[in-house]
Amino acid sequence: MTTLDAVPALRGVDPGTGAAVRRPPVRTGSRARSAWTLSRRAVLRAGTAVGMAALSVFPAARRAYADGYTIYAGCPSYASDHNCSPGCGPSPIFADSCNTSGTYLGFHKNDGVTWILRPNECYAGTYDGWLWRYQGACGACACSVERRCHDGYRKTSSGWVRSICRWNTDCGCLTSYAWPTVRRGATGANVYTIQHLLTARGHTTTADGIFGSDTETKVKSFQTTAGLAATGVVDATTWPALVITVRSGDNSHAVRGAQRQLNKHAYGLSVDGVFGPATDSAVRDFQRQNGLTADGIVGANTWRTLTGAPT
Repeated sequence: MTTLDAVPALRGVDPGTGAAVRRPPVRTGSRARSAWTLSRRAVLRAGTAVGMAALSVFPAARRAYADGYTIYAGCPSYASDHNCSPGCGPSPIFADSCNTSGTYLGFHKNDGVTWILRPNECYAGTYDGWLWRYQGACGACACSVERRCHDGYRKTSSGWVRSICRWNTDCGCLTSYAWPTVRRGATGANVYTIQHLLTARGHTTTADGIFGSDTETKVKSFQTTAGLAATGVVDATTWPALVITVRSGDNSHAVRGAQRQLNKHAYGLSVDGVFGPATDSAVRDFQRQNGLTADGIVGANTWRTLTGAPT
């Protein structure tokens, strides 16, 4: 999933707007499956005649159109309180709400236990979400990105909350990432990750997200142990030695480091060090969105893409 702050922002405080595609599903047996078969010309023609009028209901949609987003028709009425970055309101995006395999790949899960659709029409009703496109750099998509969004509910300890499944349908010009350079004075997710990884490597470090003197000392200690120059700077030489491959079933500070990174990219995981189903789903989604092998294993390539900056 592309990090939310990588999506080109609209003017003002609204984080984005939605682009809707309304069409009847194709029914297969007792359960209907949504079909995205209308041509761009047909969608845009409908958008010209009807959709732009619908945008008046959503000021953010008008701003998105002015800021370079292609609006496919208008935001559906039920999506006024949703957000798919760009979306139609504030409903959160849950990476693990999307089916990542099988017949309904890319659609919101609907098991009736943890996930249900909203308004429960994705497979068996009239509407199946909304579609938007941005012509420009967006996360790993260096040239353009097109996304489909389905809305639903997720069951939590406090009850059912609204959720979004956001799925890339097209990514133009996948970019590559380079290891970041992190040194004393830095703060944020990369520092947290470094501190977790140092602890996992046996150099216990307080995870406070601040690259201070103690973290610098621990980095130098690790570098010396690893046979590297003890610069105290975590760069393209140190990162590959510092990262630890993690996967489903692991429970460690290295997993905490991966969870910190995934949360930087808007996955909303609990940083508990447990590589469970939610973390596995987030890793696979992040890998798929960034052109990596979606195997759920956080190895060197995934670590570099999580931590780094596009080149």
